[in-house]
Amino acid sequence: MPGSAAIVSRYGKRLTTILLALAVLAGALTACSQRPSPEALKGPAKDVFSAVQATTLAVEIRIKNSTTAAAGSTAADDMLGEVESATDEVEGFTAPTEEEKSLRDDMLASFATVSRALLHARDALTAPAGSPQPSGPQPSGPEQGQSGSGENGLPQVLAELRSATDQLKALMTKAGIQ
Repeated sequence: MPGSAAIVSRYGKRLTTILLALAVLAGALTACSQRPSPEALKGPAKDVFSAVQATTLAVEIRIKNSTTAAAGSTAADDMLGEVESATDEVEGFTAPTEEEKSLRDDMLASFATVSRALLHARDALTAPAGSPQPSGPQPSGPEQGQSGSGENGLPQVLAELRSATDQLKALMTKAGIQ
């Protein structure tokens, strides 16, 4: 069939055109995915910094009995959502160089520290007033788990929040994020 060669040739050209278009689109999407430069990390880092500052304020106000436990725990819970969104955004960044990968990984580690501190704040703010403190020696550092419980644990939680803030602030300064 003499016409069949022309049909196959036409379909071959269309297929080639479609595949080429898909390859170009894939390349464009890869080129458009954000890299973890200081400029790209600026928004998520500032969001997390604001979240930890807001939670610190909620704990400070609760320590002074100027707000309810419910209001403080709600604030901490809302700020956890902000940190989760920022973490998701940074996790989506591609890191083609070791420097960019290191910066992204350091930022994610700092966000995890902040998230842990916010969880501890929320839990301490949620616990009933006068909850007993755990007895015995308490481990220190970010891996200690629950930092106190109830209103009695709020000073420990406040220290953990401040430590997480300092860590994030140092990383932001190192990355040139102001």
